[in-house]
Amino acid sequence: MPRYKQIPRPAICQRVFAGLAPMVLMSGLLTGCSPQPTAEPAAVVKPPLPVTTMVLRRGRPDIQRHTTGSIAPWKTEQIGFEQAGRVEFVIEPNVMVRPSAVDEPSPGGTPLARLDDERLRIAVESATADVSVARLRRDANRIAIDERLPAAITVAKAERDLADTERARAEKLDQQNAISSSELDNARTRANTAQAQLASAEADLLQAKAEQLTFEAQVAKAEHELAEAERNLQNSVLTSSFPGIVSEIHAVPGSYVDAGEPVVSVQMVDPMLVEFEVTAKNSRRYHAGDSLQVIVGDDPENLRKIDGLVYTVDTTADARSRTFTITLHVRNEVQEVVLPESLDGAPLAYTRNIFPLNLGPIITGDDRQLVERSTIHQIGDQAYVYRITNRKWGMSTVAEDRTLDVERVPVKVTGEPIPFLGAWNFVTVEFDSSAEIDFQQDLITGELYLPRSASDQDDAAALPASNVGQSPVPEDWNGTQVILDKPRWLLRAGDVVRVGLLPEKMSEGFYVPMKAVRKEKEQTFVHVIDESQSPPRAHRVPVSVAVREAVTGDSVMLRITPTQPGNLSEGIQVVVGGTHYLDDGDRVRITPALGAAR
Repeated sequence: MPRYKQIPRPAICQRVFAGLAPMVLMSGLLTGCSPQPTAEPAAVVKPPLPVTTMVLRRGRPDIQRHTTGSIAPWKTEQIGFEQAGRVEFVIEPNVMVRPSAVDEPSPGGTPLARLDDERLRIAVESATADVSVARLRRDANRIAIDERLPAAITVAKAERDLADTERARAEKLDQQNAISSSELDNARTRANTAQAQLASAEADLLQAKAEQLTFEAQVAKAEHELAEAERNLQNSVLTSSFPGIVSEIHAVPGSYVDAGEPVVSVQMVDPMLVEFEVTAKNSRRYHAGDSLQVIVGDDPENLRKIDGLVYTVDTTADARSRTFTITLHVRNEVQEVVLPESLDGAPLAYTRNIFPLNLGPIITGDDRQLVERSTIHQIGDQAYVYRITNRKWGMSTVAEDRTLDVERVPVKVTGEPIPFLGAWNFVTVEFDSSAEIDFQQDLITGELYLPRSASDQDDAAALPASNVGQSPVPEDWNGTQVILDKPRWLLRAGDVVRVGLLPEKMSEGFYVPMKAVRKEKEQTFVHVIDESQSPPRAHRVPVSVAVREAVTGDSVMLRITPTQPGNLSEGIQVVVGGTHYLDDGDRVRITPALGAAR
């Protein structure tokens, strides 16, 4: 190893000065080579770092996850007639319908469609006549059995007895040679004939009794044919077997339909189904009757939460997604019209329809003044329609504005009802000359109803709830505002909702937010607070994380286990916010930022 000779500092300075003498112009630079004392750097003290913490608790959290579900009708049916015929009437879409009550003697449900029943009525009349003829034949034969034939048998017996007596007398006289042989033969012939007539009368009675069974069968057949004809006539009016709403029509008045051909589609609206998909593993956690929460709506400030019961769990997975469908039953409800506070206490009526006044070219092909018959309200001897003053034909309206300002306009009916598509009846009217009517722009209300009272609810129990009552406005109603309302259901087929899945039970342990766990140089750790010092200090505690047991909710929670038993215990504080800026032993300042923070 080379050795170096140590040269004293003054000698070094002399050599440096000699080499730099030609370049140095200022004498003050020479003083820089003199030895100067150096100060030790001051120690830097880091201020306490702000952190947020949580108190560590051992537990088993419930995982509440949500998934997307879709609304579907529970029952949907395409309804058609049992016999072919020409359609006379078809209901309009989006109309609420109810079925016939079980104890009703005749169909009392909402008519969905009706066939031209002239042919069916003729069939009923013909079958009725056939029943009458069959009954008369049966009754006539019964009279023959009970009266005529027994009398004929009695006469035949009497004639037989007389003939037998005459034959015996003739035979006695023949023995005395008092009569000729021909007279004896005549007596014997009359006796045999009388006996044959008696046998014939008795045979007629037996035949009549046998024919009575035939006549009874003919009566039964005629009655069955009459019942079939009456049933066909009754079934010329189509009704639904369950309450619901008309979702689609497949025929129009005037069209010809075959037996079984769909005419109207009806779907049940209460209850509805909610369908969602789960994995094969999760599908085994659901059983019929389990209760889940369904969240309806897109606006976070206007969400509706309703309860649903598990109805079915598919037994076969979808071939493409390999998932199982869970089906819930949920109750539906009608969305009520929210009235502005300014209308509190006002005499309000309701209507379901609005009609324009320029319908003449559509109905009759001319410019006559036509209104639907239900729009006319008879008050005393005067007929009125209610003209809308705050809406015009072609005017855009606000969705939330359902209030109509109306005024009475006197009219005079001048024509007979004109049916249109089997659903409406229009009449020709003349408006009062003092009324300023714009037939191209003005609108009138349909039939007016009063709000439903509590006593009306029982009468309409079979019909889905509605805010519209069933009683027309009285003659003394003098209101000027009408609410345009049709039942609108909260849940509709095809809507998307969120479904709260069944909570999953996790393993017991320490669960912390994901951001509380830090990984550095292949080591995973959390920072715990040591409050024995002032200010508190954060110390690293190595942990292991059960990744497969992560809890996903508003935030991801991880289950941690200390690598050295005993390093974590309940009640200590774990750093959540700010852990990624800490070193082991750093001083900290705890700030309350979490609900579970100190």
